Amino acid sequence: MNLLKDPFISTTDGKVSLKDILTSNKDYQLQYFFDETQLAMLQMLSSLSTVVLKPTISDLNDYLANGLSPGQYDALLEKVDSQWFEGERFMRSAFPSKAKIADGPITKLVSGIECGGSANALGLFSESSEVSICCTDCTHVLNYNLHMNIKGECFGPTGATGIRGGGSISTLISGENLKSTILLNTVCIDYFNEQAQLDDDAESRFMWDIPPISDIYSAPKIGLERGLFALAYHIDFPVIDTPCTCDICGNTADQSVTTFQRVKYSGSYGSTKKGRDNGAGWWLHPYTPRNVKEDGIYAVCARDQYWQSWQELTSYVIGKETDKTSVKPAFIINQFQNKLGVDLCLSLLVGGNIADQGSIAGRVYDLYSMPSSLSKNNSRISLVINAGLTQKEKLSLAFNKIFGVGYDKNFVGGIKNQAIQKFTSNAQQIVQQILLDVNRKEATQLRKEAIEALNKEAKSIFKSVQRKYQHDLPLFKALVKGEFILYKADS
Repeated sequence: MNLLKDPFISTTDGKVSLKDILTSNKDYQLQYFFDETQLAMLQMLSSLSTVVLKPTISDLNDYLANGLSPGQYDALLEKVDSQWFEGERFMRSAFPSKAKIADGPITKLVSGIECGGSANALGLFSESSEVSICCTDCTHVLNYNLHMNIKGECFGPTGATGIRGGGSISTLISGENLKSTILLNTVCIDYFNEQAQLDDDAESRFMWDIPPISDIYSAPKIGLERGLFALAYHIDFPVIDTPCTCDICGNTADQSVTTFQRVKYSGSYGSTKKGRDNGAGWWLHPYTPRNVKEDGIYAVCARDQYWQSWQELTSYVIGKETDKTSVKPAFIINQFQNKLGVDLCLSLLVGGNIADQGSIAGRVYDLYSMPSSLSKNNSRISLVINAGLTQKEKLSLAFNKIFGVGYDKNFVGGIKNQAIQKFTSNAQQIVQQILLDVNRKEATQLRKEAIEALNKEAKSIFKSVQRKYQHDLPLFKALVKGEFILYKADS
């Protein structure tokens, strides 16, 4: 099986190839049980598309406007050394001699399933047995997910941090269908070379062809295709000649996989402290928003299990500057805004794991619909997000009054935290709904509607807490004082 030629992608219409998706008008839908796997597949397919098409800005705009014929795909594929995309080779570098090989169940490659004893990840899925076996086709997306999305700490001392860093948030453009989504996230080589500023002698060959051998993996030395599939492990998936129904895609197969083997790479990317301290530099991964700080560049990660993506949406689309840090949108977002002449509604997909040291405490998989003319409407997006953040701060100030009652700080702090978490969670849908109107309404009207909807939600949460503690006179009096702050802010 070859990933650039053969059907390995699970859809509601069965297994299809990358060529099938990119050269037909059929509305294929991915079929994978876990949103984490679905997100990884979108990243991987877009990266595979980049390898085959190698488009310039002009080329990609043409493919988006006029499509891609089977003949065009075949002609482009002839220029690719496709042997490196054979199933038994893709993203698999050979184990070093005398290396101690770690193994584990494929369960660990769906990082929302906690195989250890941490309480943080319990309850994400009902049973770890939900993923115990998969087909050989799905090993590729699980392998990609391991290298690009799963935090190395989840594997303890045998874990490694990949080129994107651990627990990174991904942002992708979601198109009208699967084909347009893959094309919109395909990297234009001329724009990438302009932005990434790689060295002239940057290595372009894949790491399962030429593994890195230095202690520090210098970002300017890593070419586009090498970086898109950068490895952090030597890895293999032992195949069993036993039929199965795959726990990842649901298809039946003649062969199955239940375990994987790995040996971590010995060097460090610029995504690690060792790499930053030794001048490795940050590799411009196209789907990764980043924080630029005085001591280096970091991937944007979710903060904690109560974090909601709307709070950082402005940063993902526009960027954000503060005194100590600068948040930059992912390369693929900049490419869409600045170089692609696509007149359609932008849907921004924000996804990733919420990692707590070695555990996965939650997941993010959110879709925001916004206009394609982002440069024209950036300020309107900011107005909506800022309205939510401002209302969150006002609600926090209102609850601060209960700390003067004299009760245990952990008790009153828990009351406040639960309320803020509820507001943050409920505001997610409110913000997503309001952003649908960014292109149709004036800024003042949009801001007014955002403030009204978010303030209504904040008041509702505050009143529910008041009702709960109405018979606790000290707390109730403090909440009445807080209510004054919340309502005064409206005037």
